[in-house]
Amino acid sequence: MTVATLRGYCPLRITQGGVVVVFKAESVDEWEDVVSNCFIPLSCISFQSGYRARMEHLAIGSNMSVSALWTAGTTVQRTERLANRSTSDDLHLSLQVASRGTIRQGRRMIAVRPGSVSIYATDAPYYQDYSEPGQKQLIVQVSRSALGLPAGSLDGLLENLQIPAADTTRVFFSFVAAAQKQVRDTDHQLSREETEIARDLAATMLRSASLGRRVVPRTVGGLLHSIGDFVDSNLSNVTVDDVAAEFFVSRRRLYDIFGRLETTPSDFLRTKRLAYAAARLADTAEPFPPIAEVAASAGFDDQTTFSRAFRREYGMTPREWRKGARASLTAA
Repeated sequence: MTVATLRGYCPLRITQGGVVVVFKAESVDEWEDVVSNCFIPLSCISFQSGYRARMEHLAIGSNMSVSALWTAGTTVQRTERLANRSTSDDLHLSLQVASRGTIRQGRRMIAVRPGSVSIYATDAPYYQDYSEPGQKQLIVQVSRSALGLPAGSLDGLLENLQIPAADTTRVFFSFVAAAQKQVRDTDHQLSREETEIARDLAATMLRSASLGRRVVPRTVGGLLHSIGDFVDSNLSNVTVDDVAAEFFVSRRRLYDIFGRLETTPSDFLRTKRLAYAAARLADTAEPFPPIAEVAASAGFDDQTTFSRAFRREYGMTPREWRKGARASLTAA
């Protein structure tokens, strides 16, 4: 079993990997216990009546955790007294998923809305106004020292409290969200390699945001996830040479990297394109796009080439695939 459900208080700094711990709070006092002990000590200074909150918490190694939070409206603060007692160098990287709010640390205050990513230090006071109902955040708490970044490299980001939207941001949060879901829904436990990839993608996101340019992950696993995201975003026209140039590697190095997956860059691109086309063909929402349009959107120059490749991959023609999807809908 990968999920443990508890009420209220949780043990200080859960470091056990492989288990998603679910916490439910039916009062602001219970919630204050949860966040103060799973994250850092905080004070809830206002809240909605009939307060309810939930957290799904996964430790990724001993110096990183990812938590999905659903809360009613509340306002919290990390006081100067609490911050001065801090013994850690942790950062909070927070993706706002639903609702809106504001964060203040030092002289800076920012508004957060769905899709925005904030960054703030836990060893300094801060204030969060999440009084609007229906809050959801995905929060990663990670030790600065574990990221291996040069001293002072995050000063600009911490001063602004924001991480710009970028592909490295999307890659990192999609990876940790998928890792949490996999642990929650299956008996899978994160490997040492997956833990290292999470740290690598976090460092890559922060370095890229700080420098204002693409930064390549240092692990092969992190690089593969980043390449996959790049390909998904450019399916209709991306080539193997485009991938090599985007990630500053030679074609030979790229083939070595994909050798770990027992495939080639060309086969990887084709598989991605066919999977995208299959999903579009299976979409039963009208109007149905012509097969030639689906082929072009997936990066195939002509419908004949597309149909042959599709049949080799899925054992039927695109038209048969679409017909099967419609038949399944009718049967349901």
